[in-house]
Amino acid sequence: MAIVVNTNVQSIQVQNNLNRVTDAMNTAMERMTTGSKINSAADDAAGLVISKGIEVQTRGTSVAKDNAQSGINLLQTAEGNLAVMQDNFMRIRDLTLQAMNGGQTDEQLQAMQEEAQARLAEIDRIATGAKYNTFDLFGGETHDSADEKVTLQIGTGSEGSTNTIEISNVFNDAHVSTLTGQAAFTSAFVGTDLSAMQDQLDQLDEAITEISTRRGTIGSVSNRLNSAIEQLDTQYENLSAANSRITDADIATESSNYIQNQILQQASASLLVQANQQPNIALSLI
Repeated sequence: MAIVVNTNVQSIQVQNNLNRVTDAMNTAMERMTTGSKINSAADDAAGLVISKGIEVQTRGTSVAKDNAQSGINLLQTAEGNLAVMQDNFMRIRDLTLQAMNGGQTDEQLQAMQEEAQARLAEIDRIATGAKYNTFDLFGGETHDSADEKVTLQIGTGSEGSTNTIEISNVFNDAHVSTLTGQAAFTSAFVGTDLSAMQDQLDQLDEAITEISTRRGTIGSVSNRLNSAIEQLDTQYENLSAANSRITDADIATESSNYIQNQILQQASASLLVQANQQPNIALSLI
């Protein structure tokens, strides 16, 4: 190799190696301090694109799970109110059967009638006032449709058939007149003949059956939502694991890389001193 003064090729080579190992040290240090393998798009452009796509799904899965849980809470609230209403109807039915039995005095019939009518009023009060957050469950200001439907978004996409669950025949109007099918249903025992009370009994049975049907729907939809939550939990776990493999730094590996490059940096720095002394050989030849 020629002995030159103007261009110290060995020094340039050592400087380049020193710069590379220093950059590698800085990268390892950044990954260890952030815990992330991708701290900028330059670290892994393709990995960043894939990671952000997975992150969109992961966040959507978390929101969908919350939606499903909110749906269960909504249904539980509705069922609790329906259960109270059904208990009241069953008590009114018991009173009607008792009133149909002969040998009752007018005073006794009047007492039973007053209790039955009070319970009917309570059912209407619940139907009007029952709410979940600000949503009227069985009529009221937010809805009074005879066929009210509620749609729950329990998926991460926009396709309705695979990402939503529709609840119907639960939140319809639940006032006494609707449930019994009689616009002016009342429990009248005093001065009421047996045939009229038999009709009342049939109408009460209709109301009790309607509530049972609604509660059955609530049970089946709740089971479906619980199944959806289990699926979303599994999906969240798998997506998080996939994203972790792309973005999370392996601290053990990065620590080893840091130490390796630190040693190379120190060696390069020492060799750079020697390489910078190479042109001095020319002085001995003059």
